[in-house]
Amino acid sequence: MRRVRTAAAIVLVACGLLVVAIFSARSAPPASAAATAPAVTTGSPSGVGQSSATLSGTVNPNGQSTTYYFEYGPTTSYGTQTSPAGVGSGSTPVGVHQAVFGLSPNTTYHYRLVAQSSAGTTDGADQTLTTPTSTPSQAAVLGHEGFVSPGRIVGVELGCFHGTTDCAGHLTITHAGTTIAQRDYSMPPDSGGFQNMELNATGMDDLKSNGVFNLLPVTVTATQNGGQNVTFVIHLARWVWH
Repeated sequence: MRRVRTAAAIVLVACGLLVVAIFSARSAPPASAAATAPAVTTGSPSGVGQSSATLSGTVNPNGQSTTYYFEYGPTTSYGTQTSPAGVGSGSTPVGVHQAVFGLSPNTTYHYRLVAQSSAGTTDGADQTLTTPTSTPSQAAVLGHEGFVSPGRIVGVELGCFHGTTDCAGHLTITHAGTTIAQRDYSMPPDSGGFQNMELNATGMDDLKSNGVFNLLPVTVTATQNGGQNVTFVIHLARWVWH
């Protein structure tokens, strides 16, 4: 008996009989799909100040372990980059951001998002930001207690921080929705202290209920020129002169 193997059949020849056994040839395994480099989108900046900004964007790792960083500088040659950070190995876009410091005021910077994986490196589109000449300051609450002097003068603690410009605007004190004192204010940057104003007749009448364990709660609103509002509640303690 002779056995003859071909790619499609085994042929047995024995005792003058021809027997053909048909079988299916095993298909070759498909070639693996090539890995795809990460996809990136450079986003808009935020928190742009005289010397710092936050850069953002999105990264799609496309199934590969991926890191990202931002390149930035005064030209499209960049010259500086942030520290690489991981963004995982998923297959959907992930929002990323990094803060940069040491920028110069009144300067335009170019930046882009870059992502790397074993499948390759992808550069995002170039974007620009311009640092301001000055950074607007913000009014800030320094204390949540106020005082009323015997001369019906109310003192409220307010500060001006986080910028290079003066804080200026209007200060209002209300009780139960009614204004009881108000004045304009102006403070240089990185300063603070009591802003004093006189209670009106309604305020003096409200103050009659004041006591050691029942200090009058009032709402203070500092409306800064340019739109920022700071609202907080204080309790008025009354000074007594001997």
